[in-house]
Amino acid sequence: MTHWLYLPELASTGTAAVLVETEAAHAVRARRLRVGDVVCVFDGAGRTAAARISEVVKRPLEVHLTVEAQQHWAPPAARIHLASALPKGDRQTTMLDMVTQLGITDFTPVNFERSISRVSTGSQDRWRRVLIESCKQSQRSWMPLVHSSMDLGDWISDPTDDGVVNLVAHKEGESRNTVIEESLGGAKQVRLLVGPEGGFSESELARLDHTQATLVSLGEGVLRVEAAAVALTALVTRTLADSRIRSQPDKGSA
Repeated sequence: MTHWLYLPELASTGTAAVLVETEAAHAVRARRLRVGDVVCVFDGAGRTAAARISEVVKRPLEVHLTVEAQQHWAPPAARIHLASALPKGDRQTTMLDMVTQLGITDFTPVNFERSISRVSTGSQDRWRRVLIESCKQSQRSWMPLVHSSMDLGDWISDPTDDGVVNLVAHKEGESRNTVIEESLGGAKQVRLLVGPEGGFSESELARLDHTQATLVSLGEGVLRVEAAAVALTALVTRTLADSRIRSQPDKGSA
């Protein structure tokens, strides 16, 4: 398997590039890569390239690369924007890791009446590292965008265009696959909303009732924030993928 490494300045590297600090250590110490090994470098904005390690400098640690032809991948056909309450502690990392592997394009932390965790100093830097590692693992060339935190009212009033679908995780919501599939038909952007573990307050539910959002049930149990976020994201990405497959012409037909 070709190992992926993050190179944010890939577009301007030309045929030579140098990995330093975290990425150099990941290549040499974690992956035990050596001179002559071929890797894939990506910039998180859709650009990838095959690269061969030409030199490893020990102090300071640097990995020199010979970069071959670059390729730019189109962005996802539909944006998937997860807006979620923050789980406690390390569970934030678990959530972002998994939903990035599943294919979200955007993430926004949302403050609810019953929220326990809030964005703290250093959160953005920590989350960015998680997103990079998740893109490496899942070999995704587009890294999710992380937006500033907002309140539920901001999410509700955020202007949306045609082709935007709003889905809200709620235990008493819609569970029929056919209804969910129909709601996602032709979607250009899917906004996912996951509330706190204490659930939405009555006033928040009343406000959501006045929006064009579909409440979606994820099963009979009461899920933690990260479990609900992963389950809802997986449901949407799988449904969208199935829809694209069904919409492709049958190559075997006349």
